[in-house]
Amino acid sequence: MLAYLFLCASWLIGVLAMPSFEGVTSWSSIGSLVPGMTALEALGPSASGHASDEPGQSPFYFSIDAPHGLTGNATVKKARVPPLFYIHGAQLFNYHNASTIYPVQVVNGTRAEGMPLQIVVGTPRGDVVRGGTWRWQGTQLFYELGTANNGGVYYGCQNADGLMGLFLFLRGSPTPPGCTLFTVHSFMRRG
Repeated sequence: MLAYLFLCASWLIGVLAMPSFEGVTSWSSIGSLVPGMTALEALGPSASGHASDEPGQSPFYFSIDAPHGLTGNATVKKARVPPLFYIHGAQLFNYHNASTIYPVQVVNGTRAEGMPLQIVVGTPRGDVVRGGTWRWQGTQLFYELGTANNGGVYYGCQNADGLMGLFLFLRGSPTPPGCTLFTVHSFMRRG
């Protein structure tokens, strides 16, 4: 009998010792975990020339050109479950899961004057552009370096290896041949 009472008391103490957070036992959205987390929707024509905002068409999203869970080139593609991103301390991050968050980097992979800078998720294989910042202007995502910025314009292009990637210029430039112009927006973010 004494053992039974001890067992019941141990169970009760264990239950009472479990942490609970008033009003935080469930999350209404992923944004509750990381404030400002959002999918990034790309507006502009697709690579096939069809507008991304045609009725009945799936939207295009800022995505990663790599198998799920791996890092790689940022790109724009349709996705049933788009990746999630957020800005913290002027740095853009990709939220993969509760234990894995990757930085979004801008690299000068070409090292050639007049060529756009490439956006990659994770640790890049190029020269990372240092000192750049990410910010929102309304719903639109901007990248800035000093006094220069991309005007919220991104380009979907093939890189030197023939892989699709997302690129930007830090000054107004014509769309490079074979590239598609996009703007990137958050329609889920608050504040």
